[in-house]
Amino acid sequence: MIRTSLRIALPALALMGSSASFAQLGDLGGLLGGALPNVASTGAGNAAGVLSYCVKNKLVNATSASSVLGKLTGQPGVKESNGFQLGQTGTLKNDQGVLPIASLKGKVKTKLCDMVLRHATSLL
Repeated sequence: MIRTSLRIALPALALMGSSASFAQLGDLGGLLGGALPNVASTGAGNAAGVLSYCVKNKLVNATSASSVLGKLTGQPGVKESNGFQLGQTGTLKNDQGVLPIASLKGKVKTKLCDMVLRHATSLL
């Protein structure tokens, strides 16, 4: 079953090329064991917004995330950014496109939120 899924998914990824949207990758993430996008190019505003979404939806440790979130939203312009507003709706945005977190399944959401928390920490 997994081999069949990979045979289908890998050519699809190759056809998408580097311009694949996160939504496309999110759909295939289940086939590839939950492959997630690189969050390194996510801006401070969007990272803070997504982190807020993750805390609200209990997808990340609230104690750790709240501290980082407070410091990040205290930086000038973060709360006023379009990325922050987008992130609060549960949409991750970076150089590759956008990914609605709700489109992910199960533990993949939690894993993504953990990645955003680590990235947000590195922005402080």
